[in-house]
Amino acid sequence: MKIIYIALLSSLLSFALSSQAIDGAFAFDTDPAKKYSIYVPSSYDDAIPNSMMLGFHPLNTSRWDAKSWRDTLIVFAEDNGLLLVCPDGGPDGRVDDSIDTSFTTVLLDSMNVWYNIDQDEKYIMGFSWGGKTTYSYGLRRTSQFQGYLIIGAAITLNEVVDVMPNATDEAFYLVHGSNDTPSTRYEPLLAALDGVQACTNSILMQGVGHTIDFPNRNEILNDAYNWLKETNCESSSTTTIENKVTIYPNPTTHNVTIEGIAINEENLIVTDLWGRAISYEVNQNSILLDADFGGTVLITILSNNKPLIKKIVKL
Repeated sequence: MKIIYIALLSSLLSFALSSQAIDGAFAFDTDPAKKYSIYVPSSYDDAIPNSMMLGFHPLNTSRWDAKSWRDTLIVFAEDNGLLLVCPDGGPDGRVDDSIDTSFTTVLLDSMNVWYNIDQDEKYIMGFSWGGKTTYSYGLRRTSQFQGYLIIGAAITLNEVVDVMPNATDEAFYLVHGSNDTPSTRYEPLLAALDGVQACTNSILMQGVGHTIDFPNRNEILNDAYNWLKETNCESSSTTTIENKVTIYPNPTTHNVTIEGIAINEENLIVTDLWGRAISYEVNQNSILLDADFGGTVLITILSNNKPLIKKIVKL
């Protein structure tokens, strides 16, 4: 028994010495000491590029900040050999305030200096308000992240509908509870992601509410991360001139004019975000949408049966 005890103690000491939980801060904008927390897994080798996860914490300041969120995810990060970096949302806990998103960007740049990070293996995750920020921050920076792990996002589709087209060919894994308003926070978001041809996977956990303390949490997060890591979402080569095309006005009163391209009705698809067809008429480079339809439409113009333009338009 003594030998087993000594061996176990030696193993624990080795783990403690090789892994690191770091809490730091630096002056940023109006905050003289803006906080962050990092976890360095025991497998980290400075000579080898390492995978990294950006983690956004929830809103409730009585429980959550960068440190408590990092500590919640340590086993997950260690299991997957992930450098974990968690920016702090400050006194109000909102990790998507302008100061916080700017700080996050600077913190990520700093991580590239402090550690050897594989630039093709950077991921982003969050729970609750952090899940919402995973959408809003990540979809504005899709070139930086390999995948998005979104847990119980406290969000409505309207909050990210403007950046949803950026999700095309991006990998998303949604983890949500069946008692956590899925008809608002989960189903519309998953449908919208599928509507813009994102790569998606998800789990709707039965009987689970708005919590990170759900059964088998680490196993579920491990499965989600490994799916994101292994999924290849790159579509076949498609030429897009989306940035050369202006759709206006947006929001619109059902009449959408597209500059720079004549619309061929045979190559036009107009749907809602659930993929249901919306009736319309075409006149050269203008689309008249069904006046009885209120909501948001996805306009797709094809070239050689591949998306040339894909835009979300609010009505």
